[in-house]
Amino acid sequence: MAKRAVKQSARTLTRRGLLTAAGAGVAGAAASRLMSPWKAGAAPAQIRGSSLRILVWSHFIPAYDTAFDKYANDWGVENAVTVRVDHIPIDQLPARIASELAAGAGHDIVQHHTQILVHQYHQQLVDVSDIVNRLGTAGGGWINMAKQVAQVDGVWYLVPEFYIAQPMLWRTDLFKQFGLKEPSTWEAARVAGRVGKSKNPKHDTGIQISHCNDSNHDWRAVFYAFGVKESDPSGKEIAWDSKELREAMRFGKALYDECMTPQVLSWDNVSDNRYLGSGVAIWIHDAISAFRSIQNVNPDLYKKIQVAGPWIEPKGTVSRPTPVVDPTALGVWKFSKNQAAAKAFIEKYCGDVKFSLTESKGYNMPMLQKWYTKPMVVLGSDPTVGYLQDLGKYALINGYPGPFTAAAAEVLSTFVVPDMMTRYVQSNDLEGSIKWGMGQIKSVYAKYK
Repeated sequence: MAKRAVKQSARTLTRRGLLTAAGAGVAGAAASRLMSPWKAGAAPAQIRGSSLRILVWSHFIPAYDTAFDKYANDWGVENAVTVRVDHIPIDQLPARIASELAAGAGHDIVQHHTQILVHQYHQQLVDVSDIVNRLGTAGGGWINMAKQVAQVDGVWYLVPEFYIAQPMLWRTDLFKQFGLKEPSTWEAARVAGRVGKSKNPKHDTGIQISHCNDSNHDWRAVFYAFGVKESDPSGKEIAWDSKELREAMRFGKALYDECMTPQVLSWDNVSDNRYLGSGVAIWIHDAISAFRSIQNVNPDLYKKIQVAGPWIEPKGTVSRPTPVVDPTALGVWKFSKNQAAAKAFIEKYCGDVKFSLTESKGYNMPMLQKWYTKPMVVLGSDPTVGYLQDLGKYALINGYPGPFTAAAAEVLSTFVVPDMMTRYVQSNDLEGSIKWGMGQIKSVYAKYK
């Protein structure tokens, strides 16, 4: 049996597949890498000799792509399945998924990342309840978020994969040098940014106000901390328009005016990572990939960065922690010609949480309860990120405090919140910006009545 089961980014596509890929703007899917195999679980005999195509994002910790590719390869070798893994930027995933659905052709397994449209697409996804129930039983049950992002009407159409924590990453040396309090509230973070910006050289901060994933979750973290609610607990009634929203937006504009530069209006998902790595930023609010990327290239700077704190997440006027995270999940198209192999691979991979935690250096946070037993893999042995071991109790996603509905998902995917902030910081018209934003949100929710 051949020792190479994963193909390089294939050049031999069908005409339909080629048009699908071209229409979604996919170029240069990552080549798969080979390393030693592991013990794979039993898989259906009928999948032997078949092929499997997997579409996932380009991980912000590049080493994880390498690890995932060899994991898929080794599973393919063990089960005599030819596996191809394609990686594309996170912002391209929604368009690619929509393109494959329209064409009725593409990958067997697709990753839904943050902009999870399970409500919109579930009729074209395979029911994976059998997999999810087995994984849940073996893993001590799922955290609350899992059902939110992967179920529709009690049926699992996606398999929860992991979520990405978005804590405060702050420079302990600069806080000490400037006589600042730890950023345990958003107000303390604002003061730190203002003081840092006044120094020469400056040490300001930045939160994206743009059409990127970071902007969506970071501003929700601010808003939720000030008591903003997207909907009522049922998810049917819009609750955005409130005095809490006005307080949060005024705070956000002050944060922009006092602590940032206009470049944040065009930042992408990695701009703040680069800002932290440059040694300028006094703090950023982002995933630990920003922290890990510095670890080898600038160990001196790495040692000066703390991740979050015992408060888990900076808080505003309310006392509860409000960590807003990015979930991921895996689905199988009904048009897949190899559903058996797809389900077998997902069950093996999504059950191997130790692999995911270890190879991502603690970035891929688990959705299975038993993996929060302390000390957690990776996180429990590193005091810098040890606080994240408690995150599973508090993690929130968009739609809060209501459920993750189709309407809430569309509000996220159309970047209403970043656009509303953009209008405000540029025009100084709070009420006009809110009126525009509420109009957008109401029009979305009206479609799902």
